[in-house]
Amino acid sequence: MSLLHTIGSSPPEQALGAGDRRAPESWQTIKDQIRIARAENDLLFDDQNRQLIDLFSGNGTVWLGHSNRRINARLGHQLDQIWITGGLDTGIRCEAVAAIERFIPSSHKVAALYSTGMEASEFAIRMARVITGKPGVVGFEKSMHGKSLATAFLGWDNRDGIMLPQFHMLPYLSTMGEPEILERLETTLRRHPISLVFIEPLQGTGGGHSASDGFYREVFRLCKQYGSLLVFDEILTGFHRTGTAFYFSRLGFTPDLLLLGKSLGNGFPVSAVAVNRDHSVSAKMLPGSTYAGNPLAAAAVVATLEELARAAPLEKVQAIERTIADAILPLAERGLCPRGRGAMWIIEFPPGFDAQNIALKLYTRGIFASYAGRILRLLPALTIQPAHLTVACDIVRQVLGEAYAA
Repeated sequence: MSLLHTIGSSPPEQALGAGDRRAPESWQTIKDQIRIARAENDLLFDDQNRQLIDLFSGNGTVWLGHSNRRINARLGHQLDQIWITGGLDTGIRCEAVAAIERFIPSSHKVAALYSTGMEASEFAIRMARVITGKPGVVGFEKSMHGKSLATAFLGWDNRDGIMLPQFHMLPYLSTMGEPEILERLETTLRRHPISLVFIEPLQGTGGGHSASDGFYREVFRLCKQYGSLLVFDEILTGFHRTGTAFYFSRLGFTPDLLLLGKSLGNGFPVSAVAVNRDHSVSAKMLPGSTYAGNPLAAAAVVATLEELARAAPLEKVQAIERTIADAILPLAERGLCPRGRGAMWIIEFPPGFDAQNIALKLYTRGIFASYAGRILRLLPALTIQPAHLTVACDIVRQVLGEAYAA
């Protein structure tokens, strides 16, 4: 039986645990019933060999598909060489740095490699504070830069009563217009010693909001005017996920710092901070970390970026964008809010709408997508089979149409 036949005609209960004919009530129910045993490119297979089209690709990390053979081979070779050195440099780390720097503007260099986006964000804060001599940091609401106390506080109110001095979270596009946001930003930069302003150019967890190009250019100008640095968090948007190599690539300027990750290692834990070459890394920035720049992560970076360079990513991303946009943009007529570009799309539901229920319905029909609050996230791999993407988008449209009509 073909994949398309299985997804198109099998009853929903076939995706559940053996003997269970009820629809699952929560994601916890699914986790109790299913174990993913293997994956191939854009497909996940459970321990009963049932399959799902993966529209989430490991939180957007598996950009070149699960079990990519060339990346696996490079990692396998590195496993027999050296895993970690405790800070001594390796040739493969130097190769990884060079590979990243071939993707970014020549004005910038790799300042450090880390394991997570949160680590990269924390290092960017330390860098900016040392470079500028200022303690303050600015973020915008509903942005995601990590889940440490500092990085989470830049975009989320966890209602835990914790306040961080010199950290400022400003309103963003879900609650305020661009002119008002820029006015608030200028006031903050004028009144406070701000070292760094964080921008997530397309919000992956906060509803898919992105500002106009002119807005980002004005933020960059204001940072220059007041002696603050601007960091673009391209951990999710980078390496062609939104079309161009990076989101900032279309804006006509390069931010002072760049945060890179997720797609950088095709699912292997690795991140990077790039900085303008005018700035050097000093010991006061505390650049080291136990797993930073380890040879396995470096091998994953080298292999991933070699594969990406030969994959004609822009053409593939444009095709993915057309397929997804054709399926979900018409949903705006029903009051849903689809936003995104390239291979990164978020659908925001009205208050009271159950995004978890939508994700569950998709799962029972053979599609794995992610939800967060009132949003559904579609982050397919660059290598997703066009036929699989078409089937998946048709099912997404059907499920959303049925749910909203009800």
